This record gives sequence, structure tokens and C-alpha cells, in this order.
Amino acid sequence: MTRAMRAGVEADRTEQPIQALRPVRKPSSYRDLGPVDIAALVPLVARISEDTWKVEDSRKENDFAVFHHTRHLVFRFTPRNRNPLDFYSTPAWDVWSPVLLPIMHRAIEEYAFVSPEFPKVMLARLAAGHVIDPHRDGAGSNLLTHKIHVPVQTNPGALFSSGGEERHLALGHAYEVNNIARHSVRNEGTQDRIHLVFEVFESQPSTAERGITR
Repeated sequence: MTRAMRAGVEADRTEQPIQALRPVRKPSSYRDLGPVDIAALVPLVARISEDTWKVEDSRKENDFAVFHHTRHLVFRFTPRNRNPLDFYSTPAWDVWSPVLLPIMHRAIEEYAFVSPEFPKVMLARLAAGHVIDPHRDGAGSNLLTHKIHVPVQTNPGALFSSGGEERHLALGHAYEVNNIARHSVRNEGTQDRIHLVFEVFESQPSTAERGITR
């Protein structure tokens, strides 16, 4: 989404009070949420052309220096990482959501959310032989959501480090990662690593203390 498009979306929206949401409890490093069925997603991702990756990456809002060799295809995002109640969807969301939503809902079953909301959804592609530099995702919306990764294409040399623990995230498994802790990624394999990455929160504050969100 271009800056002009984002401005139009934001102009049509009344910003919700960020204090309506409570900070969530993050895992110390990772929480393995178990296997999810990515069979319908894998061939769609494989068909994304290099031109599409390039164009979509040029539109992303999360254009941070640590992602020097990571491209993104963004479906949803929170403007300026401020308030997850005020996310926007890109045109690609309407096309991809029928495939993405079943995976996302299965991944978060442990949370026992009554009304989950997904303010950020994207594909992240880290080039083979490169890294995502150590960083923390900061405050704002990042304190109020759970950050979930689902590997869609990976290799044994793709290693994620969070909270001082480094591990390979398995293909077709969902993981919550502590994005507030210092974290980084290195891809020492010969294949690009592609993850479905999304954030989720309970949109009904009265139920936000359910399950493992406590």
C-alpha cells in the first residue's frame, strides 16, 4: 500500500483508544503452537513471481534497516505500529484471506480467544545466505499482540534466535515468538526462507484473560 493509499484509509477511520487493550504475556523465547495445515498455501507462495515480490516489498511500511535482505508481501498492517485496533488491509488480503485465515485460526486455538483480531499479516522472505540483524520490535502495538510465525518454505540452516535461544522453526508448525526480546535470524541454507507472520489479540477486552494470555 502506498503512502497515499494509507492516508486515505486512515482519513476514513476514527482511531480507537489504545488503552482499551491490555499488554499480552509473551513467551520467554518461543511457544510451539503445533502443526498447521499449509498444503493450500505452499503452492500459492511458490507461484509468486519475482516481480510481484519486488513490487509488494517496495510498498511495505515496515521498511526497516534490519530487513536489508528480507522482502515482504503485506496483507494487513498497523500504521506506525501504534494501535492494533486501527489496522488496514491491502488489496491482496481479499485474495489471500480464504487460504490464510484457516491456518491462522488453527494456529491460535490454544489461546481460546472469543473474538480474535489479526492486525498484521504478511509473508516474509529472507534470502539464502543472509540475516535479519538483532533487534527488538519496540513498544506500541507490539506490546498488545502475540506474534506468530508459520514456516512455509525453510531449510535446516534457517535459524531463529529469540530470548537467547536459537532454534530451527519447523515447516508447517506455528510458533509464538517473543518479539519484544532481542531477536534475529540467519539463513545459512541455499534456499530462501519464507514465513507467514501475523499478530493476533483478543478484541473483546472482557475475555482477554482467557487461556494462555493470562
